[in-house]
Amino acid sequence: MADEEEWLGLLKPYQRSIINVFLKEDSLEEAAEKWLSTTGSPNIVPFGGNQNSKPFWDRFSVEVRKFLCDDEAYVEEKKLLSSESEVSKAILVSTISAAIGATLGFTATLLAPPVTLLICSVGRIGINAYCNFDS
Repeated sequence: MADEEEWLGLLKPYQRSIINVFLKEDSLEEAAEKWLSTTGSPNIVPFGGNQNSKPFWDRFSVEVRKFLCDDEAYVEEKKLLSSESEVSKAILVSTISAAIGATLGFTATLLAPPVTLLICSVGRIGINAYCNFDS
């Protein structure tokens, strides 16, 4: 759990606060999906009718898997990370968030919380188990 707290400590206070509300009832993955489907405070109903974030979550999940598991995806970003003498968790989160954000057309700031949660989740089971699991 300490490692999870260390990862969540990378987030901005308002992001961490919302994520902690989600994590009281949800898994890391569910909290990540909820982050991407919620606008504003988690304690209010979003404005604007029925919002289906499932297609975006699906696309986001595919891109995270590509980044972590596919040697042929995000090659330049991975080269940048491997050129660092010691990759900090903050650099890892910001690089993955920026790369996936550029692919999906979203800002890295929006994607940093779910990226952090999924990396934390991968850390729990291990990269090989994650990459070999059929989702």
